[in-house]
Amino acid sequence: MHSGFYTIASVILTQQNELDTIANNLANLQTPGYRASRLVTGAFEAEVQKRIDANGQQVLGDGVAYPISVVQGEVACMNSGLLEPTGRELDFALNGDAYFNIQGQDGTTYLTRNGQFTVDDQGYLTLPNIGRVLGKNGPLQVGQDGITIDELGNVYNKQGQQVGALQLTRPADNTTMTKMGNGMFTAPQGAVNADNYQVVQFTLEKSNVDMNQEMSNFIAAQRAFQSCSSALQIIDGIDRKAVAQIGAVQ
Repeated sequence: MHSGFYTIASVILTQQNELDTIANNLANLQTPGYRASRLVTGAFEAEVQKRIDANGQQVLGDGVAYPISVVQGEVACMNSGLLEPTGRELDFALNGDAYFNIQGQDGTTYLTRNGQFTVDDQGYLTLPNIGRVLGKNGPLQVGQDGITIDELGNVYNKQGQQVGALQLTRPADNTTMTKMGNGMFTAPQGAVNADNYQVVQFTLEKSNVDMNQEMSNFIAAQRAFQSCSSALQIIDGIDRKAVAQIGAVQ
């Protein structure tokens, strides 16, 4: 097989992953608090370009280390989105370095900047399709009569009585979060209480997805994908002709 197949095929797979990542960003353009993702790519080491089978270690191609593109993972762009007033009582946004804590239906505690909450039939503050919002003493039960919240996250009912306080955290210093679906994060290395924030009621934080940037990235990735597909067809045609000529000589 022509060695160029490995390089071109790897780039095609990488660009397909890039297109999927961009498409997911665009799909979450209107998801409050969503953080855009970026693909991290790298190259295989020469050792990985070898096949080990029953006959021992066999070098792929002619033994020369050709550049092969691989996806190493995704990273989230953590810059904040714009705050947008909504006039809705159960919409909360955060200024500063803090995250809402959600008790997922699977028992996992998720961190998110999405404050588009509702109240379930038992009076618990809830993030739809994810789980119940955590207060400092567990899931936050606020009742059905409406609430107000101050800048520190203390929650009051319509009579002015405090019914709880939001649990607001951030990842521990020198740690990273793991991005999950729908704008959720986990902090596998631990989270600590946030101390530099402001809660804003009747407001949502928009996603930080930049439509113009994503469309530019999409066009670039699509063109790279198409170029590699054409190159792959050319190499395949060359190999077919070579095989045909060898067959004619024999």
